[in-house]
Amino acid sequence: MTAVSRDLAALSVDVVATREPGGTDFGEMVREVLLDPSGPDRGSLAEALLYSACRAELVRKIILPALLEGKVVLTERFTDSTIAYQGYGGGIPITDIENINRIATGNLIPDLTLVFEIDDPAVFRERLAPKKRDRIELRDDAYHARVRQGYRDLASRFPGRIKLVDGTLPRDQVERIVMDEVRKVLRQRRGGETL
Repeated sequence: MTAVSRDLAALSVDVVATREPGGTDFGEMVREVLLDPSGPDRGSLAEALLYSACRAELVRKIILPALLEGKVVLTERFTDSTIAYQGYGGGIPITDIENINRIATGNLIPDLTLVFEIDDPAVFRERLAPKKRDRIELRDDAYHARVRQGYRDLASRFPGRIKLVDGTLPRDQVERIVMDEVRKVLRQRRGGETL
């Protein structure tokens, strides 16, 4: 996300970058609870509701004001993540999560969701190896396989909005693909204006 923010800023695009969970004081506090490996146990529904509570605050305090000012908002995770992780991964009915998302965002839908795919669980674990894993990353391969399938299903349902990117490609190639997709969306939103 840092590379996209930097590249857009170089093109004189006003960008606001944030993350989920987090992005607000409330969101950062809940993030600690959600991702702490030694934190309290909870079910998938409670987890989905906590993510959505963070999202509601993020939309109200950061995203909506930025959009109303004509800025581009980049966020690390949003509504599609809850569908993939707590829906497909955690077993909460997708329609329930979609309803919760609508309430939390006031019907706000992202213009573009980029999903970085790594099919091989060994490569996935290797990429995480240098850092301390959070509670979600520590879940088993079967959970992560369901999440990957969730993202694939979402990409099939919404091919104009959700793009799968091969996360095993070299970093510079991934960044190029990402910027191409972002530019396409910005051109559409700006009536064909080139960037």
